[in-house]
Amino acid sequence: MTNQERIALLEEYKLKERFILDEWEDREVAWPGDDVVEQMKLEVLDFTNFLIIQLKKDDNNLQNAAQNYFKDWDTEYFENEEIEFIVEVEFEAMRHAGLNIEELII
Repeated sequence: MTNQERIALLEEYKLKERFILDEWEDREVAWPGDDVVEQMKLEVLDFTNFLIIQLKKDDNNLQNAAQNYFKDWDTEYFENEEIEFIVEVEFEAMRHAGLNIEELII
Protein backbone atom coordinates (compact mmCIF):
# COMPACT_ATOMS: atom_id res chain seq x y z
CA MET A 1 0.00 0.00 0.00
CA THR A 2 1.34 3.45 -0.86
CA ASN A 3 1.67 6.28 1.62
CA GLN A 4 -1.03 8.19 -0.28
CA GLU A 5 -3.42 5.27 0.17
CA ARG A 6 -2.53 5.09 3.86
CA ILE A 7 -3.13 8.84 4.25
CA ALA A 8 -6.53 8.51 2.56
CA LEU A 9 -7.49 5.74 5.01
CA LEU A 10 -6.36 7.88 7.95
CA GLU A 11 -8.31 10.90 6.71
CA GLU A 12 -11.41 8.72 6.52
CA TYR A 13 -10.64 7.27 9.95
CA LYS A 14 -10.65 10.76 11.46
CA LEU A 15 -14.35 11.16 10.58
CA LYS A 16 -15.54 8.21 12.67
CA GLU A 17 -17.56 8.75 15.83
CA ARG A 18 -15.73 7.42 18.89
CA PHE A 19 -16.20 6.90 22.61
CA ILE A 20 -19.99 6.79 22.48
CA LEU A 21 -21.91 5.81 25.60
CA ASP A 22 -22.66 2.27 24.37
CA GLU A 23 -18.94 1.58 24.02
CA TRP A 24 -18.37 2.62 27.63
CA GLU A 25 -21.19 0.37 28.78
CA ASP A 26 -19.75 -2.54 26.76
CA ARG A 27 -16.43 -2.03 28.54
CA GLU A 28 -18.25 -1.85 31.89
CA VAL A 29 -16.49 1.43 32.65
CA ALA A 30 -18.25 4.53 33.98
CA TRP A 31 -18.82 7.38 31.53
CA PRO A 32 -16.17 9.99 32.46
CA GLY A 33 -18.19 12.97 31.26
CA ASP A 34 -18.33 15.04 28.12
CA ASP A 35 -15.13 17.02 28.83
CA VAL A 36 -12.97 13.93 29.24
CA VAL A 37 -14.50 12.24 26.20
CA GLU A 38 -13.84 15.36 24.12
CA GLN A 39 -10.19 15.31 25.28
CA MET A 40 -9.98 11.63 24.35
CA LYS A 41 -11.30 12.39 20.86
CA LEU A 42 -8.71 15.14 20.49
CA GLU A 43 -5.95 12.74 21.52
CA VAL A 44 -6.99 10.32 18.77
CA LEU A 45 -7.13 13.13 16.20
CA ASP A 46 -3.71 14.43 17.28
CA PHE A 47 -2.18 10.98 16.92
CA THR A 48 -3.83 10.42 13.55
CA ASN A 49 -2.59 13.79 12.30
CA PHE A 50 0.88 12.89 13.56
CA LEU A 51 0.78 9.69 11.50
CA ILE A 52 -0.38 11.59 8.42
CA ILE A 53 2.44 14.11 8.76
CA GLN A 54 4.99 11.31 9.13
CA LEU A 55 3.62 9.55 6.04
CA LYS A 56 3.70 12.79 4.05
CA LYS A 57 7.34 13.24 5.03
CA ASP A 58 7.87 9.71 3.72
CA ASP A 59 9.82 9.00 6.88
CA ASN A 60 11.37 5.56 6.82
CA ASN A 61 11.40 5.52 10.62
CA LEU A 62 7.64 5.66 11.17
CA GLN A 63 7.89 2.89 13.75
CA ASN A 64 10.51 4.82 15.74
CA ALA A 65 8.61 8.09 15.38
CA ALA A 66 5.44 6.43 16.74
CA GLN A 67 7.40 4.91 19.63
CA ASN A 68 8.77 8.36 20.50
CA TYR A 69 5.28 9.83 20.23
CA PHE A 70 4.02 7.43 22.90
CA LYS A 71 7.14 7.88 25.02
CA ASP A 72 6.46 11.63 25.12
CA TRP A 73 2.66 11.33 25.44
CA ASP A 74 1.38 13.16 28.52
CA THR A 75 -1.36 10.97 29.97
CA GLU A 76 -1.77 12.69 33.34
CA TYR A 77 -5.21 14.01 32.39
CA PHE A 78 -6.64 10.50 31.94
CA GLU A 79 -7.42 7.52 34.14
CA ASN A 80 -5.88 4.14 33.21
CA GLU A 81 -9.11 2.83 31.68
CA GLU A 82 -9.36 5.93 29.51
CA ILE A 83 -5.75 5.57 28.33
CA GLU A 84 -6.37 1.93 27.42
CA PHE A 85 -9.52 2.91 25.53
CA ILE A 86 -7.67 5.64 23.59
CA VAL A 87 -4.90 3.25 22.60
CA GLU A 88 -7.36 0.55 21.54
CA VAL A 89 -9.16 3.07 19.34
CA GLU A 90 -5.82 4.16 17.87
CA PHE A 91 -4.93 0.58 16.89
CA GLU A 92 -6.99 1.03 13.73
CA ALA A 93 -5.02 4.15 12.78
CA MET A 94 -1.78 2.32 13.50
CA ARG A 95 -2.79 -0.52 11.18
CA HIS A 96 -3.77 1.96 8.45
CA ALA A 97 -0.36 3.63 8.76
CA GLY A 98 1.42 0.28 8.49
CA LEU A 99 2.85 0.20 12.01
CA ASN A 100 3.80 -3.06 13.67
CA ILE A 101 1.62 -2.71 16.77
CA GLU A 102 3.22 -5.65 18.57
CA GLU A 103 6.59 -3.90 18.57
CA LEU A 104 5.32 -0.66 20.14
CA ILE A 105 5.70 -0.07 23.86
CA ILE A 106 2.82 2.07 24.99
